[in-house]
Amino acid sequence: MLKAAEIPVPIEAGLLQKMLMLQQLKISAQEAEKLKQAQTIAQLKEQLRLAYIRRYARSSEQFAEINDRQGNLFDEGEYPPVMQEPVETQSSILVAEHTRKVQRGKRQELPDYLPVRQIEYTLPEAELIGPNGEVFTQIGTEVLKQLEVIPAEVRIIEHIRHKYAVKGREELGVRLAPMPKQPIPKSIASPGLLAHIVQAKYEHHLPLYRQEQIWKSLDVHLPDNTLGRWMVQAGELVQPLVAYLMEEIKQHRHIHVDETPVTVIKDEHKASDAVSHQGYMWVYTNHLGVVFDYRSSRSGSHPEEMLEEFKGYVQSDAYAGYNGLFKDGSRKSVGCFAHARRKFADIKKMAGKKHKTPVVDHVLNLIAKLYHLESQAKEKELTETEIYELRQEKAVPILRRLEGYLRETLPKTPPQGMLAKAMQYALNHWETLYRYTEDGTLNIDNNPAERAIKPFTLGRKNWLFAGNTDSAKAGANLYSLIESAKLYQLKVYDYLSYVFEHLPNADTPRKIEMLLPQYAQAHVPKIKPEIYKK
Repeated sequence: MLKAAEIPVPIEAGLLQKMLMLQQLKISAQEAEKLKQAQTIAQLKEQLRLAYIRRYARSSEQFAEINDRQGNLFDEGEYPPVMQEPVETQSSILVAEHTRKVQRGKRQELPDYLPVRQIEYTLPEAELIGPNGEVFTQIGTEVLKQLEVIPAEVRIIEHIRHKYAVKGREELGVRLAPMPKQPIPKSIASPGLLAHIVQAKYEHHLPLYRQEQIWKSLDVHLPDNTLGRWMVQAGELVQPLVAYLMEEIKQHRHIHVDETPVTVIKDEHKASDAVSHQGYMWVYTNHLGVVFDYRSSRSGSHPEEMLEEFKGYVQSDAYAGYNGLFKDGSRKSVGCFAHARRKFADIKKMAGKKHKTPVVDHVLNLIAKLYHLESQAKEKELTETEIYELRQEKAVPILRRLEGYLRETLPKTPPQGMLAKAMQYALNHWETLYRYTEDGTLNIDNNPAERAIKPFTLGRKNWLFAGNTDSAKAGANLYSLIESAKLYQLKVYDYLSYVFEHLPNADTPRKIEMLLPQYAQAHVPKIKPEIYKK
């Protein structure tokens, strides 16, 4: 028989329900936390895999399905024709008991515009007589063509100024024959030498200390600190020309803008106790030219200052620093479809070939169609009006389909994943992404600015940093001239030599303006068209 203390006390039904509810809430909270952790782990795995892909995989963003009929899984529209690989010649190699065919590329013909030095080979007369007195006569020739290079030749230019006076009449003074002003007064650097050093550093990415070693091999001593001083002086010399170039660019109604960091050891706008500082190189470009502008920060006030008088379209990435440009309504923001596409392309790369990504494939297919229309317009050399009409007729319907698909699919996608973020990015900036269809002069993306800034980023990997603010500003000016010359297919060395020779003697605004690439191209040789296309 149970004692009174051992008899269980009945629990009220209400208390049991409360305990059960608390337990369910606890379980729900644990499941929510577990789900959150799982999403975090999945997100970190995505980021880790993407980091590996960006580090080790090919960087091309080309969507393979554009030339693959299997890509037509989600779209019934036309695809561009499949590109054919160039046909290579085949030769046979005889191996034991079978013949193996080996593909070899066809040797490219040497250009006919280069000078030719001929070396002839003949047989001595004694070898032209046969065993029974037969005489061999010439029936033709066999020609082997080779390319030859003449190493750099260094020479001294002596500027001899003749002096004149009247004998016995010292009071009349001495007259000295004038000579043109030099880019760097009282310096041994000629316009050609400055052009060579500038091109080597800012186009061919050769740091000055490496150039010093090259000059030593030519028996010339040019210390890197001397070269550095010349670069600053050359950059300061061309500042008025770069200012004219920027004004020329702003005459058009469309400008591309981008920026990239650069390390500066001594920045005049920052504390001197730091080992180094991070500044930014901004680039402004359109079909008229390219201007680099060094600033000590990434503040949006810098493009606002540079484009204060500009009215028109400004194309950039989605960096918030550009927002101030569009507050007064005098400028319109144009987005970059390359940035939007890149986020989906990263997901495609991360998934690999083994995992299907139907949503990503569909989005990339639609974007590929937009780019294919742009390629057609470029190949057919359509006018701005014709490009506008093409976009209104064919691009706008594709854009509407893409927007509708993104808005329909986003709610069904896990919100923390890369796919949802890619879709949200596109929708958040849809108005600016769509805007390129308003005007035939606009681009579908900001790639012109990225292409212009790429040589700077390549050079940065070699010379690593700028010594001070003056050096960074000088580099910006020299990069501006080099990249602008490339837009007009000018030979960079010849253009820089032309500028360094004539700019010191340009004593009027008109003479300075005539040194811009678009006017100087009448006096400066261009790269051969067939070479430039390659």
